[in-house]
Amino acid sequence: MVTVKKIYSACLIIIGNEILSGRTQDKNINHIAKELFICGISLQLVVVIPDQKKIIISQIRKLKNQYDFVISTGGIGPTHDDITSESISLAVRRKYKLHKGAYKELKKYYTKIKSELTDARLKMAYMPEGSKLILNKVSGAPGFKIENIYVFAGVPSIVEGMMKEFKKMIKIKNKFYSTSITTELFESKIAHILVDAERKYKNVSIGSYPIFDGKPRGVEIVINSQVNNLGVRNAKRFIKKEINKII
Repeated sequence: MVTVKKIYSACLIIIGNEILSGRTQDKNINHIAKELFICGISLQLVVVIPDQKKIIISQIRKLKNQYDFVISTGGIGPTHDDITSESISLAVRRKYKLHKGAYKELKKYYTKIKSELTDARLKMAYMPEGSKLILNKVSGAPGFKIENIYVFAGVPSIVEGMMKEFKKMIKIKNKFYSTSITTELFESKIAHILVDAERKYKNVSIGSYPIFDGKPRGVEIVINSQVNNLGVRNAKRFIKKEINKII
């Protein structure tokens, strides 16, 4: 009997008016996508939404039922427009309250840096009742997990730290398979080869990405599979063999 490996799915919700206005460029998608791939989790959707309660609530309620993991970034700081935690409390119908563990983390951090834990900063310890903390070793204020929702800050250095904590929490050891080929040929010359390879090898996806550094330098071909390592290796051999015929 063949055991079929479960493929876990994820979506990423980026919350912030500053992203939508173009004032701030999101730098977290690439890192989160790579880390999820390493875990064997398929990132299937990324959405960017404003700091608006109704939109956050509707997106959380919809997406948490469609994906195994919902990750959000942004909107959990101390300012008036940081409404992610309160909005998610409403989305999951949990009381929005002070988390004692989060309070201890904040108190410890601000004592360490000899600064005051103001009411505004204390806001960062409020989250849905029953939340599990996602520790933040950079700036003290933790994120949280509630149901299958993982709530991160938006600052890239903090996101990197929280992704490490996320990986500890989920304990998933799936493995995806990936390899690549670089050629000086252009996409138009190899397109038919890639089509043939995808038809020939099941559960394998193949992408081609132009290499450009002021001048076209050819193409990087990336071969991925969530389940078929042998197919990835065979597809690579097939593509290289076919490319060699036209060089």
